[in-house]
Amino acid sequence: MRDRDTRRAVSPVIGAILMVAITVLLAATAATFFMGFEGELSRTPTVAVQGEFDVDSGGHELAVEFTGGDVLAREDVRVHVAGAGCRGVGSVTDRYGLAELGVSGSTVAAGSEAEVAVDTVCPPTASRLDLSRTEVTVSWVDPDGEGTVLYRWRGPGA
Repeated sequence: MRDRDTRRAVSPVIGAILMVAITVLLAATAATFFMGFEGELSRTPTVAVQGEFDVDSGGHELAVEFTGGDVLAREDVRVHVAGAGCRGVGSVTDRYGLAELGVSGSTVAAGSEAEVAVDTVCPPTASRLDLSRTEVTVSWVDPDGEGTVLYRWRGPGA
């Protein structure tokens, strides 16, 4: 009877050791897999951006406000305005740096605001700005030249 009890006791111990070994192996595999993505995930900034559309005496205006997230270098953020109607000039499509849109300082953080208005995107001879069929895209460009769209706004008629 003793031999039988001893042999049975070995089986649960080996089973427990195998379960621990499998768990450690799976944890190591998962850690290696996720650590490989660390470099890619940390390169793209997390930024909260919102736009406020307004109509005033100069036509339409769009205030693009950075409301939270990572602090970015001002020169790494670009604003593409496509199809803005500048009265007296015609349609304007161009890319702007944040300095051209009224953002001062070398960084962009919560509270920074860029203005898409007649005096920032139209030639001096234009009298009004029409953003009704315009698309405004705010992008971050990394040092390698790869871009990420942070915010996109479409006019009411776009």
